Amino acid sequence: MKKLLVMLLMLGLSMVLLAGCGSSGIGGNIIKDEGALVKIMDQFKNLDGLKGQEIQVFQDVNVYTGEIGNRVIINVLKPGTDDEVDNYEYRGGWGKANPVQLSGKGKAVDNCISLNKLDFAKVPQMYKAMEDKLKDIEGAKIDNYFSFRYWRGNWYASMGAKSPRATYSAEFDLEGNMTKFQKN
Repeated sequence: MKKLLVMLLMLGLSMVLLAGCGSSGIGGNIIKDEGALVKIMDQFKNLDGLKGQEIQVFQDVNVYTGEIGNRVIINVLKPGTDDEVDNYEYRGGWGKANPVQLSGKGKAVDNCISLNKLDFAKVPQMYKAMEDKLKDIEGAKIDNYFSFRYWRGNWYASMGAKSPRATYSAEFDLEGNMTKFQKN
């Protein structure tokens, strides 16, 4: 009887461990870790309604990591339209499209960039460049936030950092080169 009880207990423990391994979410720091964002964005490109389509990103891509988990928020032009935007959110997996209510003059398509022009493989390289800039600043820590954004006709990447005495911001071109670093 003892052997049967031990076997059942071991079987139950094995099932719990196997169930935990089946998660589709990506752990770690998706801003810093090589390939993490690439994997998430490859999943995005294969969503129903987007697979095989030219995906146009509207205004920004926001990436969060840290204690709250990994999160990506992206707005894209609905394929086949020039003025309808859908919002998608990743939290361990991609959610369904939600319509975005737009305001202002102009067409959404004029504020878009092809998703293929945003190189998510270069984000860890940008993180490393930020680490290098901060290495001599006591207590400086990179924020758990990164974005690709559109502002005044240009697309660029940005991230920030904090130390006990100041905040810092950096901008990068789409090739991953730091173009601006400043104490705020």
